[in-house]
Amino acid sequence: MTTHHPIAPPPNNAVIAKAMCVAFGLSLILMGFACDTPRNILIGLREYILCEDILLTDYFVIGSVGAAFVNAGLVTLISIGLTLWIRTPYTGSTLAMIFLMGGFALFGKNPVNILPFFLGVWAYAKIKRHPMARYTNAALFSTTLAPIVSDLMLHGSLPFPIRMAAATLGGALIGYLIIPLAEHSFSTHMGYTLFNYGFAGGLMALIIASCIQAMGGSIETQLIWRNGIPVPVLIYLVLLILALTLAGLYFCGWNPLAYLRIMRHSGRAPTDFVMTDGIGASMVNMGAMGIVSLIYILLIGGDLNGPVVGAILTSIGFGAAGEHPKNTIPVIAGVFIASHIMIPSNTDPGMQLAALFGTALAPISGQFGAHYGILAGLLHAAVVLAVAAPCGGYNLYNNGFAAGLVALVMVSMIQGVSKRWRSAD
Repeated sequence: MTTHHPIAPPPNNAVIAKAMCVAFGLSLILMGFACDTPRNILIGLREYILCEDILLTDYFVIGSVGAAFVNAGLVTLISIGLTLWIRTPYTGSTLAMIFLMGGFALFGKNPVNILPFFLGVWAYAKIKRHPMARYTNAALFSTTLAPIVSDLMLHGSLPFPIRMAAATLGGALIGYLIIPLAEHSFSTHMGYTLFNYGFAGGLMALIIASCIQAMGGSIETQLIWRNGIPVPVLIYLVLLILALTLAGLYFCGWNPLAYLRIMRHSGRAPTDFVMTDGIGASMVNMGAMGIVSLIYILLIGGDLNGPVVGAILTSIGFGAAGEHPKNTIPVIAGVFIASHIMIPSNTDPGMQLAALFGTALAPISGQFGAHYGILAGLLHAAVVLAVAAPCGGYNLYNNGFAAGLVALVMVSMIQGVSKRWRSAD
């Protein structure tokens, strides 16, 4: 006798994606309270608001591991709340944004210094008479310049309410202006870097920092970095990766081929794996990107601190919007090679982050081949070490700025010397 099983309906991508993001935000908060006491967490949250946040500020050091994770959870839930309020469709791009916000809330973003940017983007949408949901990317990604809000709020001789008003207006103005800048900057690199707002934010930070210095001001970058691998942090990442992978396989019907089909994409922006391959395959790929990132850090003897964990979470997020092991491993390999021929070692803070964030150049590897991906990683490792200081440490997506410059130069050169890619647009 043949037993007929009802065909399971396709998973509702949006519902699953929203639930996953909320679970991610709550897991960050639970992780925080598992690592520290409520009193210490509150003290840490206060310290984050009152610190400069100039690149590179490790929240594990400024507060504590527990406080940093709670801060990341709060920023994540605020970001989710914004997307729900303005009815943003939950696609791969949305997942990338949410995980990026949570990641960078471990080293530079907090619930206070991100809000002014939302106001500026809201004003832009109102003036252009467009729905706010059209500019969700701008609202969340523009917070790359959050250190400027902190700087305006904390420095100066004026009373605090006036400084707070200046910080709010400054952040709102940046949120407003960065939208057209990002739209134009995208056309320069043609989608061959996934961190477009990092490139646009770097250009804006460069101009702001240059103006400040031209008027006699001084800006100094900083390096607050915790060494070592806290066991609870490692366990959290392993459990997160495992949960994403197993849940993704479940929604794929336990069919690994559904995931492997993602490898056919070059990753060139805009790429959305949720839209093209479904939420299940996307979640498996997110887990795979977490595995690649975590294994690399463990193999080189790196650190699991605020910035590195933030980079891993960002890579996990972009596993739904352009990154997969096939197009990212060559870039990571390029940075690894660079760390053996340049002055910094592969465990240097800048080189650890360059390997993880350099995966923004995955589209070059995916479109033109692994050899170009390796070259992109080599160039990225060199450029990223030089661009932080001119930007004054104001651009949290410093690797995104470097990746945009590398993509701009490399794609032009590839199309100029290769007959095969000469007509690529």
